[in-house]
Amino acid sequence: MRCCKNTPQGRGGDPNFSTEPEPAKADIAYDAIRRILHSNGRVPGQHLREQDLASKLDLGRTPVREALQRLAAEGKIQYIPQRGFFTRPMSERALSEFYVVGREILISALNRMRPQVPESWTVTDKLSPDELALRAEAIFTKIAQEASNCEACKIVHRFCFCTHPLRMEITASELRPAFVESLEKLIAAMSELGTATTLVESALMNHLDLEQGAVSRIVQEVNERGLTGFPGPPKSL
Repeated sequence: MRCCKNTPQGRGGDPNFSTEPEPAKADIAYDAIRRILHSNGRVPGQHLREQDLASKLDLGRTPVREALQRLAAEGKIQYIPQRGFFTRPMSERALSEFYVVGREILISALNRMRPQVPESWTVTDKLSPDELALRAEAIFTKIAQEASNCEACKIVHRFCFCTHPLRMEITASELRPAFVESLEKLIAAMSELGTATTLVESALMNHLDLEQGAVSRIVQEVNERGLTGFPGPPKSL
């Protein structure tokens, strides 16, 4: 997957021709495990067992292990020597640090974006917690991509992945109406990009403030009950 518009696309930059080979089994395992972690909610500190994942995905343990190693190298899961791979605990300190970095990168990228036709994002109260979280992340990703900075894309991608469970928790709580309203304002502001960048920046900061302001409370609630409130995989996966 290309991280920004500057990344070459096959021979001669022709978007209709790609020299990329068929995805390797490790890449298939990586994408599948990432989707499982991203969409199902996560038990903090959950053991990701290679054999269980290999059986679930109908793949060998070697590509699954390679995928887990890649996810750990990207900081999306944890590797503990002699014990294995685990989902990241929901830590107030870690989440706060993600927001400090994410905020800085997004503002920098926002100020490098060029005027463009706005995306047709929509938000309704009928969306699931996962769908609402993904709407916000789509905007963050769009800002990084349009800044044509691959490093920013990578950082924002990790920010979105590691803070996704927090957004799901927010949108399943009484903070949901405030989240939806804030997201609607951000989407409306994005249509003014290029003519009113200050307005977009203000809406973006207000939305990030809402999310970050919920960190302490959400972390306490999640860690007290030991899991996220969404249907997910069994205790070990």
